[in-house]
Amino acid sequence: MKILHVVSCYLLLALCVVETAVINVKEVVGGQVKIKCSHTWAGDNEKYFCKRECYHRDRLVQTEGNKHYVEKERYTIEDLRNGVFYVTIKDLRKSDSGTYWCGVGRYGPDTYQEVHLTVTDAPPKPSTVTSRPHFSTNLPATLSNIYTTLPNLSATLSNISTMLLASVNGPPSSRAGAMSVMVMMVKIGVSQRPRGSDATI
Repeated sequence: MKILHVVSCYLLLALCVVETAVINVKEVVGGQVKIKCSHTWAGDNEKYFCKRECYHRDRLVQTEGNKHYVEKERYTIEDLRNGVFYVTIKDLRKSDSGTYWCGVGRYGPDTYQEVHLTVTDAPPKPSTVTSRPHFSTNLPATLSNIYTTLPNLSATLSNISTMLLASVNGPPSSRAGAMSVMVMMVKIGVSQRPRGSDATI
């Protein structure tokens, strides 16, 4: 490949004059590049863009007479008529990588400016993960436990009430036991009272 490139350069040097400034362009697949070509003393001269040995059949796009803007397939050329012209390549492919030439027609040998184009694969797009809200599946079981606990609590309170009534009507020792139960219930009520409440017992 390098040998072919060197031979092409020697052929061009033998037939024309090559501008010294080399243009290096890099872009990804699917994108486009706009190449600025600059030549001296080339205001109204014919401009073209070519590849390989740059024979007439190798021209990808060129100006035509007084038309300073020409579009051909994926290539466009825009001549500013001051020695500067732009070449745009759209919908880039990896096969577009290689060496091109910005050419200017002369009465003598044409002049060329070398262009190196590199087309690479586009970087992969980052994957997006959508988080979904989590809903507990244990809600029915929790409600079932509450409904099961309530009757047991009611039965317990009923038993305590029965014991209190029996103790009040019984001997003094039973009354002392009833007072102990009442004190315990008061303590339970205080411990379960909401914080910051001003209620008094």
